Amino acid sequence: MKLNKKKDQFTVAELFCGCGGFSHGFWRTGRFKTVFGNDVKKHALQTFELTHTHDGFAPFVLQDDIRTVTDASIADAMLSKGVEELDCLLGGPPCQGFSQMRRTKARKGSELVRFGGYNKLDQDPRNDLVLRFLEVAAALKPKVIVIENVPQFLSHYHDGNRGGIAQQVDGILDQMGYEVACGIVNAADYGVPQLRQRAVIMASRVGRITLPIQTHCDPELITNRKGLPWVTVQEALADLPPNPQFHELLAGQHDAFAAAPQNAFAKLMRTSKTFPYNHITRNYQSQVVGIIHQMRAGETWNEASDRMRIKYAKLIAKEVVKGKSEAKAKKYLEKEGKLITAFYKNYYWSAYTRLAWDRPALTITANSNFLGSGRFTHPECDRGITMREAARLQSFDDAFTFYTSDNPAKATENIGVGLDMIGEAVPPLLARAIGETVAVHLDEHKKTLTKS
Repeated sequence: MKLNKKKDQFTVAELFCGCGGFSHGFWRTGRFKTVFGNDVKKHALQTFELTHTHDGFAPFVLQDDIRTVTDASIADAMLSKGVEELDCLLGGPPCQGFSQMRRTKARKGSELVRFGGYNKLDQDPRNDLVLRFLEVAAALKPKVIVIENVPQFLSHYHDGNRGGIAQQVDGILDQMGYEVACGIVNAADYGVPQLRQRAVIMASRVGRITLPIQTHCDPELITNRKGLPWVTVQEALADLPPNPQFHELLAGQHDAFAAAPQNAFAKLMRTSKTFPYNHITRNYQSQVVGIIHQMRAGETWNEASDRMRIKYAKLIAKEVVKGKSEAKAKKYLEKEGKLITAFYKNYYWSAYTRLAWDRPALTITANSNFLGSGRFTHPECDRGITMREAARLQSFDDAFTFYTSDNPAKATENIGVGLDMIGEAVPPLLARAIGETVAVHLDEHKKTLTKS
């Protein structure tokens, strides 16, 4: 991607960065340079470092629990990259069950402790990483702060109030001198081929800031709204070979794509001169293959099981006519491979289901390696989506490689590790929309300073 070097570049740092989808989206605006990343996951942080190094500049990476790192050492890391005043701090602090690691002594000296709402957040150990993020923000004083999280972040009950956590965070940011905008956004509304709702909190100490303007919408509503239709699974995946290998045999080839990019999204993704890494598949258990072979694209588990039970009822009835009991007929058909008992179970509605070609994907999660956990099966092929397909559905461009192993010969082939980091990432195109809004906001601040 060619960056707009005629305009100023701003600095961005990311806590809980994972592989860095959030900051990568900011970089894709052409206006931001990533200077710092922190996470506890080794391969995600390795991916972050390698994919966020541009024009000889590498971000400072810190593999450590942020709760054990001092504010001073984070500030020193910024200074080592030439940053005295950070423009933007990003993060998605987890707020679900984990072991608490108190930083009592450090917090007594923290500016954050004196703010109203701190004690209420401090009562629940699940908020510990949220507090730590705010502590770092208070120490670094970036011009803009962006927090991304699950939609429930804005509605969770806390201290007896619906949305109590978000209210306390909002209140603390306000006392830190930030103006706050927050809401729930859908990644599909920003060109991501995925229905993924996320809570976004944007805060600025240099003026009023707003959430990014929606650019896409449900095609069924497009007559009533301005914008482009949602990007579909077919638009995202059609140029990728449908039958990937078990190892990286296609990566680096010039003619391995199934087709030329036929749409704006595919063209946006094709940032690599050769075929990208991570488009590999694996062997699946025969029971799983048997189930997904029967699934139709876009069909829910309930629809599929109802359809299969009707089919099986007819087969059972034929065997009963031959003299078998219903139970024996069922066992006989199962033994013959004509009946799959899983279709008599009540699974989660999207378990084992196939993506629909003509719609965006459902949320790609860290569990997308397990087909029973959601809609992660290819629309036509009897396999799960590859890392590269998941990356496309998350809007990672093809030049972004996921490093998943210490084994140099298989550095990009651990599918479980790769899908975990892809599913946990902020979709880069959503991040880019946020980044473009932040860049305009910071530009306006600079103009104000120039005029004064």
